[in-house]
Amino acid sequence: MAASYFAEFGLLWYLEELRREEFWKFKELLNQEPAKLGLKPIPWAEIKRASKEDLANMLAERYSRKQAWEVTLSIFLQINRQDLWTKAKEEMESKPNPYKNRMKERFRLVWIQESNLPVPESFYKDSVGVEYSTLTRAAAEAPGPATVAMNGPEGCGKTTILRKVMLEWAEGTLWRDRYTYVFFLSVDELNRVVETSLAELLSKDWPESAESLEDALAHPEKILFIMDGFEELKFDLNVKTDACSDWRRRWPTPVLLSSLLQKSMLPGCSLVLGFGTRSMQSNRFLLKHPVLVGLQPFSEHHRKLYFFHFFDDTDEAMRAFSFVSNIPPLFVLCESPLVCWLVCTCVKWQLDRGESLCIDPETGTSLYVSFAATAFKAGRSDSLLQNRARMKSLCSLAAEGMWTQAFFFVQEDIGRNGISESDLLMWVGMRLLRRRGDGFTFNNRSLQEFCAALYYYLRQPREQQNAAIGTVAQMVAASMGHVHTHLSQVGGFLLGISTHRILNLLETSFGFVLSKAMKPEIIQSLKSLGQHEPDKGEVNFQRLFSALFETQDEDFVIKVMNFFEEIFINIEDTDQMVIASYCLKHCRSLKKLHLCINNVFPYDLSSPISEIQTIFFWRDLCSVFTNSRKFQVLKLDSCTLDDVSLGIICKALARPGCRIESLWCNFIYNFGKGLDFSKAILHSFHLKYLNLYGTSLSTGAVTYLCETLRYPACNVEELVLGKCDLPSEVSKDLACVLICNKLKSLSLIENALGDEGANVLCEGLKHSKCALQTLIVNFCCLTRVSCDYFSQTLPNNISLSTLDLGSNILGDEGVATLCEALKHQNCTLAELCLTSCYLTPACCKDIATALTCNESLKTLKLGNNEIKDAGVKQLCEALKHPKIQLQRLGLEMCQLTMACVEDLASALITCKSLKGLNLDWIVLDHSGVVKLCEALTHADCVLELLGLDKSVYEEESQMLLSSTEEKVSHLTIVHEPWLQEEYRMRGVVPLGSNLK
Repeated sequence: MAASYFAEFGLLWYLEELRREEFWKFKELLNQEPAKLGLKPIPWAEIKRASKEDLANMLAERYSRKQAWEVTLSIFLQINRQDLWTKAKEEMESKPNPYKNRMKERFRLVWIQESNLPVPESFYKDSVGVEYSTLTRAAAEAPGPATVAMNGPEGCGKTTILRKVMLEWAEGTLWRDRYTYVFFLSVDELNRVVETSLAELLSKDWPESAESLEDALAHPEKILFIMDGFEELKFDLNVKTDACSDWRRRWPTPVLLSSLLQKSMLPGCSLVLGFGTRSMQSNRFLLKHPVLVGLQPFSEHHRKLYFFHFFDDTDEAMRAFSFVSNIPPLFVLCESPLVCWLVCTCVKWQLDRGESLCIDPETGTSLYVSFAATAFKAGRSDSLLQNRARMKSLCSLAAEGMWTQAFFFVQEDIGRNGISESDLLMWVGMRLLRRRGDGFTFNNRSLQEFCAALYYYLRQPREQQNAAIGTVAQMVAASMGHVHTHLSQVGGFLLGISTHRILNLLETSFGFVLSKAMKPEIIQSLKSLGQHEPDKGEVNFQRLFSALFETQDEDFVIKVMNFFEEIFINIEDTDQMVIASYCLKHCRSLKKLHLCINNVFPYDLSSPISEIQTIFFWRDLCSVFTNSRKFQVLKLDSCTLDDVSLGIICKALARPGCRIESLWCNFIYNFGKGLDFSKAILHSFHLKYLNLYGTSLSTGAVTYLCETLRYPACNVEELVLGKCDLPSEVSKDLACVLICNKLKSLSLIENALGDEGANVLCEGLKHSKCALQTLIVNFCCLTRVSCDYFSQTLPNNISLSTLDLGSNILGDEGVATLCEALKHQNCTLAELCLTSCYLTPACCKDIATALTCNESLKTLKLGNNEIKDAGVKQLCEALKHPKIQLQRLGLEMCQLTMACVEDLASALITCKSLKGLNLDWIVLDHSGVVKLCEALTHADCVLELLGLDKSVYEEESQMLLSSTEEKVSHLTIVHEPWLQEEYRMRGVVPLGSNLK
């Protein structure tokens, strides 16, 4: 029994339970105990310096399993660790776990055959010690079901760690008291599975001699699932169906996996998950209270150790490390364990062949070209044609896999792409493919992506093409878009290989010619992307820029960048800023740039790029303001800047060659005193629109800005200062700007101006030189007192045509005061917004009277007030008045019911001026919809736009509304009809909308 027990568990776990002084005593007794049992003693010098892991291995190597345990158990009793002796005896007498034994055999084989770790385990554990400890402890010590999510980029070692902890559990050295069963699921292997059950998935590895799977799953608190491969998963786990709980029943694979992640299925189980950067972002919302473990890159010390472990010969290791460390960009790339392996493998091949060491680290493409060129040398006994056919078959497999999101290949896939058994062995020997269970994978994801891109250069025009593989145009569109994220790096390699230098290097190494028609085809495909409407968001510029950067071909980049007149780019680190800078400085036709930048400024001392270089690249990026003669619009959105970076922007905007017309600085962190910014505005003679929404401004910054706006050379006509934390005292500066006879529109939304601030602004509005046409003071903490100030101003201002007082506590009394001003013959106001102003039916009589007296008011918005049916009745009477000139009326969210439909229908038929009516959120049954549609189809109804959400009505009503739209050619029925217009007036443009 002891022998079978040792095969199942192991000594290390027990030795780990010993305190320091106990472990030392154990060593002293181990120096004596074997002799008592007639065994050959272990030399004291070896025992003395051994760690717990070393000592466990020493006992296993020197003695049989039974002997090792006899010695160990005897010593446990002598050092008073009866508890360990008892536990070991109990477990020896317990029933063996056939499943655990099977997993031990399987993952030992996986560790030997599939691991890219030609290094000792001690190095491996040291290099990931913190992450390993965090992961294993989180899974062991959680008070309830644990969810541990390990994330990091490709090649950082996630799969290796997950396989290692699975093996250690199976060997009995990890989680032995916490988890009875641990299941390892490579979820990327489920890409081909349309429907399955958890029982089916687990039964594949379940031994017949084990207890039933149902008995095992009856205690989910003792179960752990390790799941890896989410980055290669081709389906979306954000499924729209309810999660499932029955583990016996078959479900669509996405539903099954999503249910496991959400703990809807086996809610008491624990999870350890391996996510890539993308898959972590898209699936984190499914996880309940996850413990996040991020994998850190190799330190310089670990890189050096890796080289010396990789190479058997110390001189070779020294030469290789010296070569790589003397090329800083390459040495930095070796922070990734994957790249470190790639570089070491490449160098070893070159050393074995007696070649000069040569690896090009300029871009990711050049690095993989170096690897491929070294691995696949021409001059074999095979003909060049046969070499080309072999390479094309391998690359066809890669491309098919990328398009179908397959990363695990079985014999059928390999045969379909023309790879013979001998070729398969050759690719495995060259480290391009590797075995994985019953199938094969590329040695890493990036190698598959590189080979997929290379496939397009190996095609012949008249060859029959694989239907699963898209065309060049399709690849460019997919890899540079937002949807097919798994193809983005393939697009980068596709462009990177197209350069003359890379093609020559590959042709020299391969011994055959690659397609020269690719570059024109890529250019034409990118030109087509540039012709898409910018607001449709079909181009992911971060991906496009990364792909262009791979080429390092300035002429090519200039040609491509000229295809795009509007660009949206989100920069999240210094590396991305360097890439964006490289592309943007080559723009010659850019009109609009939407830029978001964070994690670059203030300068991060840990960045591999120096502060001087960072400033240099930032200055290059800002040169687009003058390099592009068409440049008109800059939108800085949610940017973190410092004085230096903001100063560089301001100087670039102030240069004579800059002809910017519209500038947005929204939610800018650390805007500073605003002096440099004000100087930039002063020298931007073409600037007409300035939007600072969401950027907190100091009193001093507002003062500088207002002084600048008053200069004769300044031509700003539209100013947005919404949500800028403006205190009421800056109203004096703003009032002075109003009388400079240039400012046409001012938005001050979401600032606590109060009644005092409104009073000061109104004094400016009364000035004879005031040319302001639009004033937005929505959500500015105004009360009915402000209505007195505006009512005195309106008859004395002939320029103001639009006034937005929405989201202020004006009440019925305040509106009554405004209505008196509206009735004045000198009042020229054309649009008044009173949404969310706490109005009731009581104010509607005053409004109705004002409407019949005022011929200039064309738009009145009363939405989100308690107008109710009684108020609407009075407004409808006014609409029937022969002198009424109102063209648009907003009554959305006014608590309207069926009772007002008759009044509305009558008004629609009678009123000859009303073109737009917003009734969103009105409560109507089908009979009410019928009455409304009868009015809309009446010959005398002139309405052109009706605000109504058709989707909330029953099918019969929806069909009636749609048929009414078809019958009345000039009528449009749409939800939130004026929303975009209101956003633009207030200076609040939703993400993705066209810039001004």
